[in-house]
Amino acid sequence: MNTGIEKNNLVFYSGIKFIDIQTFNTKTAKLNPKKHRVAYPWTCETMKKGKNLFTTSIMDCIAGGIVDDNSVTMFHLCTRSQKDAKKTRQKGFCLRDIERRILEKIKNAKGNLHGLILGGFQFKEDSKYNVNKLRGIKKIFEKHNIPYSIFGARRDVHYFSRYSIFYNNKEDIWYITNTHTNPNLLSNGKREVEILDNAVKFHCYPEKYNNGLIYYTKEEHTGSIEDYFKSQFREVSLSEFDKFI
Repeated sequence: MNTGIEKNNLVFYSGIKFIDIQTFNTKTAKLNPKKHRVAYPWTCETMKKGKNLFTTSIMDCIAGGIVDDNSVTMFHLCTRSQKDAKKTRQKGFCLRDIERRILEKIKNAKGNLHGLILGGFQFKEDSKYNVNKLRGIKKIFEKHNIPYSIFGARRDVHYFSRYSIFYNNKEDIWYITNTHTNPNLLSNGKREVEILDNAVKFHCYPEKYNNGLIYYTKEEHTGSIEDYFKSQFREVSLSEFDKFI
């Protein structure tokens, strides 16, 4: 399967842009949810292929997509076990089924495949949580030679936001946001995360100890989009076919 994206000796990059939640909602407001939204229950069966797809409310799930010349295949995968999923008559997380469904979606792709992966939890360096499932998704991409950018293995950041992603086919841009960019999140109308012209202002909550008790201090930082994502995720890297814009 051809995954290169070189045309006429030029490399075309997909953009990755971090935006506030109001802008995200505006961009997706006119899209028909039945056609464009990857919605709950977030299993491999809800995976979609098309143009201008989006998904919201990514907490401990693993989401992302694969872009080709004409479309995007998007997934949003809840990592519940088979036992827990049966309680609600749904399917649990199964890498074999996920791989099968991905291959069905991309089998007629024109080439130039590259993707994005976002999500998963790994609070501490030695934590397991669902990081093994995240590694499984990465292995599927690697097995089939699909380059990918990743924002994975969420850190213990004290306050967790819900992420949303939207891929605009015409612009060839991944738009990413989270609920911490909402000014209504705090009573004083300020954001936990504020997107500036060429930077991001955000808060971190380092874990401290005092007489055996754990507490968190609030620190304000200003940095690049990459700096912000690295404060939130343990794995942050862009493929050679993506760039921050």
